[in-house]
Order: sequence, then structure tokens, then C-alpha cells
Amino acid sequence: MSLEKIIELSNHSKYYEDLYDIFWKLYEHETIQPRHYKGIRVGLFNIPCAGFGDVILCKSFYDFIKKWYRGINVTICTTAPEKYNDLGVKGQILTLKTKNKKGPNECIDFDKLKYTSNIKFDIMIVVPVINKTFEIKKFKKLIPFANVFNTFTMSEYNGQFPPNTFPIGVGKGQLGMMINDFKYKQQTLMKKPYALVYIAEGIGHANYCFYAYLEMVCKKYKKYKKFEIVIPAWISEDLMYYPVFIRKVKSIVSPHYKNIMLVTKENEDVPIVLDVKHTSSVLTFRADILPQKREIFISLMKDSVPDILVTGDQSITDVISCCKNHKTIWYQIAPWKKGFADSMFTELPNKYYKSFKTSCGSLKSFTVDIEWKEFFKQYDFGIHGKRRMDSILIANYEKDDTTDKLLTMIEKSRYLDSAQTKIKKLRND
Repeated sequence: MSLEKIIELSNHSKYYEDLYDIFWKLYEHETIQPRHYKGIRVGLFNIPCAGFGDVILCKSFYDFIKKWYRGINVTICTTAPEKYNDLGVKGQILTLKTKNKKGPNECIDFDKLKYTSNIKFDIMIVVPVINKTFEIKKFKKLIPFANVFNTFTMSEYNGQFPPNTFPIGVGKGQLGMMINDFKYKQQTLMKKPYALVYIAEGIGHANYCFYAYLEMVCKKYKKYKKFEIVIPAWISEDLMYYPVFIRKVKSIVSPHYKNIMLVTKENEDVPIVLDVKHTSSVLTFRADILPQKREIFISLMKDSVPDILVTGDQSITDVISCCKNHKTIWYQIAPWKKGFADSMFTELPNKYYKSFKTSCGSLKSFTVDIEWKEFFKQYDFGIHGKRRMDSILIANYEKDDTTDKLLTMIEKSRYLDSAQTKIKKLRND
């Protein structure tokens, strides 16, 4: 380890937490070799918080690491092993159990969990950090051998709670999106043509988002006398029981289709508008399709019409991964994802992501022309994330007595300036 480089990095630190990064920044321009990760144990700690998005993110990172470093030992430690089973994930998965057996196992702090395995990881990465700043003190309650030089964090896309070792997303300082080359199973559930909607309930403008998309696709695809739209369950329930919603949908669809049908999970055909004189003009909402395993869901995306409406980090990443060259991606912006949407608006660029009023669909234009090749030069996690992971693995391999001294100085200092003063004294040791 270069003492001068350590002191230089320390002096350039603006915040106390920046000192943690000295460990890997020493080697961020080095070239990794197989010796750097031979015999290394990596633990990915995943505490999902509603849905499958956090699980898919962790699974994607798991796949990247296995691809980048042949033969490396990676284990996923999670409170939701059943979700990995549902996704068909194969590999080492350890269950983290709650100390309170009656308590929830999602969105839970690390100090309320227990680790029962005898595996001692060399490197641990929290994937992702959700809704709060990561605290190493709480993580140490779960993993006593954790410290700021062997424990790292990954954000959600454009996460709002830095710092993170792996800040993923789009924009300045972000390491990009987890674009994948998919192997998917061809779906046999739907016949073309159909549209796909995968948005979330409970976000303030969810209904408005659906209306905007529905109006656009009805106008654009009215040439198809029989057309279907795959929808999530909550839209189906609103179509059956919410009069205001029903009236709005009728007003949007009726100028283009004489009949409106809903197919429910129970495989019931529920008429919303029935015109027996014009049976060839039918728009059908399909609530009997979702959810599906990811490989089928990807295929449903690929086979749908060019305009697709999704929400969340992973759904938009999946569409970009599988279908970027032949899809116009409309996006439901959650309030906590405004930063990500703003960055996508700027960096793609996509003018429709500037506001939730246009992000879900627009009658003004039917195409969005994006230069994906240039975008991925800047925001492909497969490139930028690997560089960061390389430096962490090399640092772990090169650690020595100076590493231990540096770690002690940081951990025993409460403030940045006091730590910097101690680190300067390394020259005298």
C-alpha cells in the first residue's frame, strides 16, 4: 500500500464517510488477475421491501459477479428465500431469520435479524440499501466481523440515501443500469396484437397514468378491430367496482371500440360495454395473465406492441435489456423515483420523462428516437460496476498491516479532521 496515496486520498475527502473508500480507491486503476479472487467468499445481503424488484436486483448482481469472476464463491443471504425459488434462482442461498419470530421479514433493520451460518465472508455487499442510510453499527449486530473495509453497499437506482459503494442508476456519479442478455422462455399465453401495462397501485397518479396510456394506444392501434391489453390485478378490481374509474375508461375507449370486455383471474368474461351489433370491434382487458415468472414476463414484453407501460427500476431495465430497439417505453414515475426519471429525461434524452403528465403516454408523438449505443457507453453497469468490483477484490487481496492501522484510525475517530490528522502520522510509523 502506498502511504502517500493513502494520505492524498484522505486529504481529498470531503466527508467522514469518504474515508471508507480509500480501501478500494487505491486500486481503481489496477488490472484484476485470477489470484485476486481465488478462494474469496462474497456475501450479498438482500432484505427485500415489497415486491420482487429488490430480489431481482440482487439476483442480477449475483449473475454479474459469477460471470465476471469464474469460480468465485458467492452466497445470497436473504429474509425471502421463497422469492428466489419463485424466480428459479439456483445457487447458494442462506436464510436470515428475525429475532422476533412473529415480526415481519421484509423492510427490516439488520439488528433485528440473526445470522446462523458459520461462513465467514471476506466481502459483504448490501443489495440494495432501501429507504434509509446504511449504518455499519446495525450491520455489525448481525455480522460481528463486519467493518467499513469489508462491507459495501449498493443503492437503488438513483438512491436517495448515500453514500453507496455501488451507486447505480443514471446521471453524474452513477454506475449505470443492470442491462442483461436474456434467455427467456417463449410465452404461449397471449396472441398478438396486445399491449402490456405493469404499473403500481397506491402511487398518487396511478389512475391518471393508466388513462394517458389507454388513450394513446386506443388511438394508435384502433386499426386492430380486436385488441387486448394485459393489466395488473388492481386495475381489474377498479374496472369491476369503482364507478368513477369505469366511466373514465368507457369515455376513453368508446370512440374506438364498440365493445369492452374484462377477463378476470377466474377466467370470467365481464362485459363493461356490450354492443351485440358490432361484435368485431372489441377491446379486452386481460387481468388473468399477470404475475408470471420473470422469463415468461420478458417474453410477454417482447411480443407486445411497441408501446409498453411499466414502473420500477427492474421493469424498465428489463424492457431496455430485451427490447430497446423496438419499444417505446412509457414509465410511471413514483414520487421517490423522480430523481431517476429526471436523469433519464436528460441522459437518454427522453422529453416525456420530464413530468408524470407525459411519461405514461402522449398523443403528441408516437415514437421516441433514442441513441442507445451512446447511452450504454456511459451507463452500462456491466462495464462500470465491474471496475468498482475489481478494485474491491484487489484491495482485499493486497490488505496488510497498514490496512489494519488505517481501519483502526478511521473507526476510532469521530470526525473527519481527527481521522485525517491520524492518517498523516502513518508516515512516521
